[in-house]
Amino acid sequence: MKHIHFIGIGGIGMSGIAQIMLEKGYEVSGSDIKPSHITQRLQSMGAKIFTGHCAANIHGADTVVYSTAIPETNIEVKAALENNLTVVRRAVMLGMLMNAHRGIAVAGTHGKTTITSMISYVFQYNNLNPTSIIGGELAAINSNARFGTDSALIAEADESDASFLCLSPEIAIVTSIDDDVNLNVEPWKTYKNDRNKLMKKISEIFLKFTERVKSNGTVILCADNAEVRKIINRIDRNIITYGITENADLTASSISLADFHSASSVFLHGKKIGDLILNVPGRHNIQNALACTAACMSFGMDAESIFKALKLFGGLKRRFEKIGCEIGVTVIDDYAHNPSKIRAAIHAARTGDASRVIAVCQPHRYSRTKFQKNDLSESFYEADILIITDIYGAGEKADPEISGNMIAELTKLKSPNVEVHFIPDPEDAFEFLIPRLREGDLVIALGAGNISAYAKTFVDKLRVKTLNRIS
Repeated sequence: MKHIHFIGIGGIGMSGIAQIMLEKGYEVSGSDIKPSHITQRLQSMGAKIFTGHCAANIHGADTVVYSTAIPETNIEVKAALENNLTVVRRAVMLGMLMNAHRGIAVAGTHGKTTITSMISYVFQYNNLNPTSIIGGELAAINSNARFGTDSALIAEADESDASFLCLSPEIAIVTSIDDDVNLNVEPWKTYKNDRNKLMKKISEIFLKFTERVKSNGTVILCADNAEVRKIINRIDRNIITYGITENADLTASSISLADFHSASSVFLHGKKIGDLILNVPGRHNIQNALACTAACMSFGMDAESIFKALKLFGGLKRRFEKIGCEIGVTVIDDYAHNPSKIRAAIHAARTGDASRVIAVCQPHRYSRTKFQKNDLSESFYEADILIITDIYGAGEKADPEISGNMIAELTKLKSPNVEVHFIPDPEDAFEFLIPRLREGDLVIALGAGNISAYAKTFVDKLRVKTLNRIS
């Protein structure tokens, strides 16, 4: 393997592996439907980037990598197969990398990007040099990947398409088990009309993932999640549990949440091991920090050095990222796109001193929104004002059986205390807010689609109002 071509190289998962392979000295090329700051960064590092898909793009490559987002009918996949090139899924390539390292894999339908980032940060703070592949851009390195010379490889394990079964880590973390999977792919699409059967299948697949952990390895489980608790007694590996609401091996108590920070005391098997202070908000980040602590201690670190690093952890882009504060209004951008993430993000917004929390949510994927409509519509109860936009399809065809307006109407029924509006276009949604804002408001943009760009434009407009006040 000398020249690797990545189809969809601009994706957050693909680009991380591509960057690592570049830094390991491989020739890398890749294609995507449009350029981005990620493809530009890879190009500046030496990758050859093509805009659009074409059979000629794979010329010279001996290995072609593609993800479940790329269909096997893709012209580059077909050309690679016709030319007898090695063709592998992204997860297989990640598995090959992990097999050459002491792997730490983080799985679960929420929290894994933050936990992966926290572990990577703690390692680096303590003068270790891991390889990291993250599903988001870590502010400390301004990237979603980092090539290291030490033995550890820290990566997210993707359950959305069950591709984490390609990994064999030394340490595995399971943050949660729920139904936020890609219902358009196997093994999930067979069960997309029956939640009970789907959840049973998801639990079985997670159990298989724990069986992929090396026999002398460790499985770290969040005891706060009911579905995770159901599989604990079925796991045949060394286990560490963590949590803040259930009995667990590693726990946090005396929790204080204020001004987007938190403090808590941490106990291992009932014995206090230190105080945890975080500069990222919310109870969910205390859970994330406990998972990070369990993984780092399993790798041989002491609690004091872990907590020192976590105190300085600055978070990720699009994970409760403060993108502006103008005319007394704070604007937060968050990737939250499923019920648990949305609840956690809005709750975190409540830990500050905002007079009102205003959420603008762009539902993500018709299949996900339709399947989770009841849970989703119950997720906004801590907001004062909520605007729901049209659904961001992410490549899916529109489904007449679900819409953003339906979610808005359901939310009105379930949270009558919340002022709910349906405004189809995100730009119009933010424009609607401008004359209604008050000093002390917090506006949080929620979604995995393109709502982030509209939120940044919104901040620019508020900045103009600030400048006009000054002048």
